[in-house]
Amino acid sequence: MQQKLIHIILFVLICFSAMGQEDSTTERIKNYALDGYISNMQSVMFDSIHKNWISDNILHNRLNFSWLPTPTFTATIQIRNRFIWGESVKYNSNYSKQIAKDNGYLKLSWNVFDEQSFVFNTSIERAFIQFSKGKFDFKLGRQRINWGQTMVWNPNDIFNNYSFFDFDYIERPGSDAFRLQYYPSSSSTIEFTAKINSNKELTTAALYRFNKWNYDIQFIGGLLNEQDIFFGAGWSGAIKSISFRGEFSFFQPKENFADTSGLAMATLSFDYTFKNSSMILVEGLYGNFSNNAGSGFMDLYAAPASVKNLSFTKYNILSQYSYPISTLVNLTISGMYMPKIKGYYTGSTISISLKDNLDISFIGQVFSGEFPDSVSGNNKRVNYYMGFLRLKGNF
Repeated sequence: MQQKLIHIILFVLICFSAMGQEDSTTERIKNYALDGYISNMQSVMFDSIHKNWISDNILHNRLNFSWLPTPTFTATIQIRNRFIWGESVKYNSNYSKQIAKDNGYLKLSWNVFDEQSFVFNTSIERAFIQFSKGKFDFKLGRQRINWGQTMVWNPNDIFNNYSFFDFDYIERPGSDAFRLQYYPSSSSTIEFTAKINSNKELTTAALYRFNKWNYDIQFIGGLLNEQDIFFGAGWSGAIKSISFRGEFSFFQPKENFADTSGLAMATLSFDYTFKNSSMILVEGLYGNFSNNAGSGFMDLYAAPASVKNLSFTKYNILSQYSYPISTLVNLTISGMYMPKIKGYYTGSTISISLKDNLDISFIGQVFSGEFPDSVSGNNKRVNYYMGFLRLKGNF
């Protein structure tokens, strides 16, 4: 089935390539785009400064290629390469499997080299064709579908939710999906989307977005992984000079539609930009998540497997402040509080522009909270300290 789908996509590409060649009598213009980046990041992690430190290194490269043979057709492919070595690879027997994991229907992530001390992974993050004509836009393939409105937690981001803490993956994962968008006006959108995951489970959803009272308002609904019926709403606007955003979603198992086993999530977000270009953000999340608090912060640090796993605590609140120290140096500090586990997160980032398209960043993250001990079952405070040094060049 996967091979058939790939053959269909290649056939469509060839057809549109022929269409593009028919226009060769017109003046030739550049009909492709190529960009990307390469970064090298050193990291350390420990639970006590006096105990063992885990040290790792990631050489990270991304290539983004788009081809536009006609004004209405685009083909895009984006590839992510990671060469990872260090103690996580050496001592975690499941590490390479986690790196190669692909949640899409098509298996597009491979460990080219998987050795005792290092792993080299290549993944096709985006591979889609897009056709735009008039008020319609059609997209097929692995793509990023972002329905989120808020900045940290996104109950409306049904297809590709992500972890706020994973700062080194700004592109976020893609979905193997079909997407049809219709624009009735310049400020409104009607969208129908279908996605299939690695378990061959289908997600179908619809969105209606419009502008009213200077707010972008959206309503969503559908079926998640053939298991949960969901609906929700979101908005983004401003109260005077303060940006105001929010999202709400409710999920109910279709097999138990009449009971009270549903999951409700809501976020509220405020941000304000000062005259000196510094910005403050405050955002809160509520969700009647399960009582399972997980085994530690690593369950929270990784990208959630589903939009239903945004957190394991009922209430969460985050505040973040960003300040441009100069035109070349930027400072960001953030803090999160999770009352249920008496937990908190603090993070800080200093980014320095060394020259055009070349930056160096220093990042620190601290996690602390109470989790059940695997032996006694009693709550025990768990701490994680993480530090990163990253050099990144864009091209």
